[in-house]
Formats: sequence, structure tokens, C-alpha cells
Amino acid sequence: MQINRSLLGFTVAVLCIAAPAGAQTNFPDRPVRLMVGYPAGGTTDVLARALAQEARRSLHQEVLVINRPGATGTLAVGAVTGAPADGYTIGLSPSTTFTSAHFFQDIRPDLLETTSALVSVGRMQVGLLVKTDSPLRSVRDLVEQARRDPGKLSIGVPGVGNKTTLVLQLIAAREKIELNLVSFKGDAPVATAILGAHVTAGAFSAGSWAPQVRSGAMRVLASMEEQRFAIAPEAGTLAEQGYPYSVSALVYVYGPKALPAAVNKRLTEAFAEAARSPAYLELAVTNGLDAKQSLTGEALERFLAEDRGKIGAMVETLGVKKK
Repeated sequence: MQINRSLLGFTVAVLCIAAPAGAQTNFPDRPVRLMVGYPAGGTTDVLARALAQEARRSLHQEVLVINRPGATGTLAVGAVTGAPADGYTIGLSPSTTFTSAHFFQDIRPDLLETTSALVSVGRMQVGLLVKTDSPLRSVRDLVEQARRDPGKLSIGVPGVGNKTTLVLQLIAAREKIELNLVSFKGDAPVATAILGAHVTAGAFSAGSWAPQVRSGAMRVLASMEEQRFAIAPEAGTLAEQGYPYSVSALVYVYGPKALPAAVNKRLTEAFAEAARSPAYLELAVTNGLDAKQSLTGEALERFLAEDRGKIGAMVETLGVKKK
């Protein structure tokens, strides 16, 4: 009789241990929300919709893209971190939202500490552009115009407090000029402002400028990355034009902290597979995104930590303070 009770106790214990794991393997059993902190039509939104379309095939559930623009993408992050850590509310964002925003905004707790980095789906390609009919042909031309007309040269940027604005401020400080940085809620509005001649130039991602370059409406003054762009090989990098700076940002899928391991794994695999799909890779190339390699787990977390260190050094050099 004692043996039977022991066996019964052992069986109950095994079932108790196995139940949570079994429940997690049913994930997802309803639609997943993918939060985007930028307006519809911008680079991040376009990528999110393509990924959602592909990820639903693996997850066997709808992935609903929800735009919540504002505060340099942090409003969407807040919606994710404020949701239950069950995997049904996740987000897609440029890495700079997590690595630079806290240097400029009073964000508590730290966004990196309250989120789980799942998988990167591409590297953004940020460029400095003008309308094709602009007389400016290089960064040096832009600097000289700013010197001739102090305070009048305007550059559109997607949000404030990011790596792009820091690099432009470093150039301005080095050249002792004033650049009027005009903030917009995303890349698409920057493109619209350039085409409408509301700003002199724009520094933003290829998702919104690549189609304009192909159509002949815009010209790249400089690649703000470490390499030139295949779509505009004639435009040198900032370093090649005498400015030893670069902007490097990943776009990645994230969730709230403390996601169950099985849910984390399921989402990571689904979105990694989506990022390798021919349809997504074709869209990435069309939008000037470098999607050759995905980072997950420790490799992705290491990139984020190192990038925050680089941005911190820029902030210290400029003496930038939170508003």
C-alpha cells in the first residue's frame, strides 16, 4: 500500500511539473499584437507588416500590427512592457529606441531592463539626402551653406534623442556651425518634408528614401553607415568625407521581460523564419535594408549593450543633458 501511495505521489509531481510546459506549447491560441512606435508608411511599419504576414504562417495565428507613434518610439515600448508577459503583445523597433532614448528622456525603469530582445530582422541604412534639384552635392557643401546662412539650414530627422541627431550635432560642433534639426514622428514625414522643400535635407532610413532615389526625386549626400549604399554607390560615407562618425541601428523584435522560455523560443523562431523568407528579403532589398544576418539571444543583447556605450560616449562629448 505504501508503494502505491509513493507511485501516486510521483505521478502527481510529474504532472504538476509538466503542466506549465504543456500549456506553453499551445502558444499562440489567439492573435498576437505587434506594436510599432512609428506612423504607418515609415520604414519600421513597412517591415512590421511584411514580417507579420510571414510570421502568421509559422505561428498559425494572425499577427496584428498596431501603430502607436510618439516619444521616439517609447510609447509603443510602454504598451509592450505594460502588457502581461505572455507573448501576445510584442513589438518591433529600431535599436536606438532602447540604446539612446534614456539619455534624453526621463525613462524609468530602463527600457533594456524591462524588455526581452528576441531577434533582429535587419540593419537600417541611414542616409543624408536632399532633393535632386538641390545645389548641395556633399556634406562639405552642406557645411559651407550652414556657415554662409547661420541657423537657416534645416535637416529633418525622425524623432529626437537618437544616434542620427547625435552624429549631426557632432558634425555641427566640429565645424562650429548651427544646424536646425527639425523633428518628425517617423521617416515618411521626413521624406515628405524634403520633397515639399520644407527642410533643406533629411537624415533618415532607406525604407522611405530608397524609392525616392530610384525615381530620381532625391539624391544621397552621404551614407551615415560604415559602408556605401548599393543603391547610391557614388555617395561616400561620412568617414570618407572627413567625418569619423557612423550610425548603426538594428531593427528587432522584442517582448516584455520574463517571457516564458517556451514562448520566447516560439516567437524567436517564428520571426527569424519570417526574416529569412523570400518575400521579406525582397522587401528588405527594395527598401534598402541590410537583412543578411539575424542576431538572437546573447549576441543581440551584446550589440545593444555595446551600442549604448558608444552613444553614451557621444552624449558625454557633446555635454547633452536630458530635457
